[in-house]
Amino acid sequence: MRFVLAIVSFVIGVLLVGLGVGQRTVFAPPTSIVAATSGTNAAPVTVLPGSVLTANPGYQRINVSGSGKVFAAYGKTSDVDAWIGDAEHTTLRYDAEDASLKSRTTGSGSDLPDPKGSDLWYQEYDDARQFTVRLPADVSLVVMGDGSDAAPSDISVTWPRDTATPSVGPLLTAGGVFVLGGLVLLVWAFLHQRRSRGPRRRSGGGRPPRVRASRRAAAAGAQVPVRSRRGRRTMIAVPVLVAGALVLSGCSSDYWPSGGGADVTPTPTATATGAAVPDASTAATKQQIARIVSRVAEVAAKADADKDADLAATRFTGPALAIRKANYTIRDGDDKAQAVPAVAADDVCVALPQQTDTWPRTVFAVVAADCTDKKTAPQALTLVQQDPRSDYKAEYAVSLEADAQLPSLAPTSVGAAQLAPDTKLLALAPDAVAAAYGDVLSKDSESESADLFASDGDDLRSRIGKAYKDEKAKALPDTAKIEYSSEVPEDTALALATNTAGALVSVDLNEVEKVTPTAAGAEVNTEGAVKALSGVDSSTKGVTATYGVQLLFSVPPVGSDDKIELLGFTQGLIAASEVQ
Repeated sequence: MRFVLAIVSFVIGVLLVGLGVGQRTVFAPPTSIVAATSGTNAAPVTVLPGSVLTANPGYQRINVSGSGKVFAAYGKTSDVDAWIGDAEHTTLRYDAEDASLKSRTTGSGSDLPDPKGSDLWYQEYDDARQFTVRLPADVSLVVMGDGSDAAPSDISVTWPRDTATPSVGPLLTAGGVFVLGGLVLLVWAFLHQRRSRGPRRRSGGGRPPRVRASRRAAAAGAQVPVRSRRGRRTMIAVPVLVAGALVLSGCSSDYWPSGGGADVTPTPTATATGAAVPDASTAATKQQIARIVSRVAEVAAKADADKDADLAATRFTGPALAIRKANYTIRDGDDKAQAVPAVAADDVCVALPQQTDTWPRTVFAVVAADCTDKKTAPQALTLVQQDPRSDYKAEYAVSLEADAQLPSLAPTSVGAAQLAPDTKLLALAPDAVAAAYGDVLSKDSESESADLFASDGDDLRSRIGKAYKDEKAKALPDTAKIEYSSEVPEDTALALATNTAGALVSVDLNEVEKVTPTAAGAEVNTEGAVKALSGVDSSTKGVTATYGVQLLFSVPPVGSDDKIELLGFTQGLIAASEVQ
């Protein structure tokens, strides 16, 4: 009976172990789900919406095959749709029944810009044969060739599949227990059988047991063969080792039921990971802003070195471009003239995007070579993107005051609302700030707006304020006079809300100096930047010089006792000519 129990235990153990091993071999589930396109594609752009990418859980491995280069990029779905516009494009959808990608071509336009380097992309790949990402449902992927020919038609998406087999561990363990139990029963059966066959007394005289003869022969010095037990030890050791190995192999977490019962999605090794995606509808993420600023700085460095106004226009606009273009002309005519401050974008200290899904879009950033270095003044950039296919351009590039303290701002992932230029929610409407401050520069404390602005820490007043202007007028000879005036360009005020219900307001102010002779035959001589920009050495009519001043203010909310503070400024000659 003991042998029967041992055999039954062995059979049960082997069956359980075999079933456990089969769970990881013959009956193992596939390790991934693959969906591929079928057919041809004639459109220059293929779009994989977020609904396709998230059709199955886990990372998405994209494989694209085709002749020539393959470009891919992903961004917020609304941004991708806006960038494509009415251009002809193919949109893929996931068919769960046969795990394939179906295509649908829409749009009729053929005008598409170069997608490389677009500020809308979270990430882009120049050679996008294979890459792995993990994107949410509100992010879409675009795949293109060279932009003119049809996009690659052979695209597949691979998702990892949960290959956990929680029954393997218990099966292997139970099988090992039964195998070991069978071994114990087998040994017990052999021992019992041996004891039952031991020496017994005989009733009649006969030959003594063979074992005693063997012992006597051995005692007399004869060599008696001894029965080897090595075979039995080997037979026992092999199943023990096999069972032990099987039991130990079940230690993996994939072989046991999870305690919480939650689905576990395996994470494949990624060849490329995506950038962070914002939760709110903001104009750009922090990573995007850092990349945009880096591109602006790169263009600025090259344009400033080569004095290339056309290159500067690709990343600068408005007052920031006007001061650079004039500076290039001045430096061509005056070797001693200094270049405008460089854009040091090694470190982004502040990144504040506008809360919007439409265009134009505004982004505010404070950049520096090192945000922790208090010896150098950082720069504040106000960047604007006019439409989905345009790049962000710096409209304002302001050097911050040494002791400037920015108001409390929202985190980058939340962004800030852009206020209307004529909003009544601030102590002074954004489009009225420049004119009021220009009056303060002209009249100082006698200005009606003097009480609105804080004077402490305002270094610009000492540079171009009333005292400076009066001193410059006194220095002129009696044969000439100087007149000052201010001009405020239209539609240049940009305001982003702060956490204190106030706003960061960027404005542009033109300070005009007009020098004319007061005596017959007298001439006005020019020098330096005015001479280089106007091309006039002297004039009997007079000379007009216009200085552009970019200003950044912190404006408190309406009803606040706080004053408007000047946070930074940049000034420079932008125009000079003979009086007509």
